[in-house]
Amino acid sequence: MEARSLVDVFAGVGVHGDRYADGIGFWRDDRVSRDLTLVEAEVVDELELAPGETRRTVTTRGVALGGLVGRTFWIGDILARGSSLCEPCRHLEEVTGKRLLRALVHRGGLRAEALTSGRIAVGDSVEAVEEQNGVGAVVVRGGRVLLGRRLSVHGRGTWSFPGGRPEPGETPVFTAIRELREETGLMAYGGRVVAETLDGFPESRLVFRTQLVVLEDVSGEPSPREPDKTAAWRWCDWRRLPQPLFRPVASLVATGFRPA
Repeated sequence: MEARSLVDVFAGVGVHGDRYADGIGFWRDDRVSRDLTLVEAEVVDELELAPGETRRTVTTRGVALGGLVGRTFWIGDILARGSSLCEPCRHLEEVTGKRLLRALVHRGGLRAEALTSGRIAVGDSVEAVEEQNGVGAVVVRGGRVLLGRRLSVHGRGTWSFPGGRPEPGETPVFTAIRELREETGLMAYGGRVVAETLDGFPESRLVFRTQLVVLEDVSGEPSPREPDKTAAWRWCDWRRLPQPLFRPVASLVATGFRPA
């Protein structure tokens, strides 16, 4: 084990240079996420262990890791999700030569999935976050899609589909139709969900789970009905999209989606 002040993390893979990211870790069970493993410094101190002796990739202080199981959280600018407690095993005792099984029960740390790529540095904060729901309206006409340049603080300057947050009781398709009408004046009479993305915004620390809806039977010509939020609407060739893209749009592109 080596102490690092800065590490690169890759979504779905883990820490660059870590044995599990390289596919050579002791355990081969693919059903358990080992992208990131975290342990509380308070536990390490109590057991008088050396840094890294628990063989976890990240050591935290002042964070109750057990409360992050099943939660989405920021660690620096990386978005992660706690998958399970990282219970001690006999292999840990073998490599350390210390009796740690009983002492680390329910205190051995946290396994987490890396949902985004980036860097983690010493001193970065760990913050649990509530996922918010969003809907994007994908409108296709003549092989081109409708995009607008955002003026609101959230994603300012990026190119986005019409969309927003669902109101209570709304289906994703209904939300997409309503948002399209409110933002562009276009009318749609049907649609279907084609993808769901999970996107974090480090600058605001917000996280959105967005349903992307391809709308059908769309009539009219778009105009900026909310000019304080969107500068203009443009029909864009999917193969040559303007940059930068709003994160949910970029995530949809990354799935390999192609408009009919």
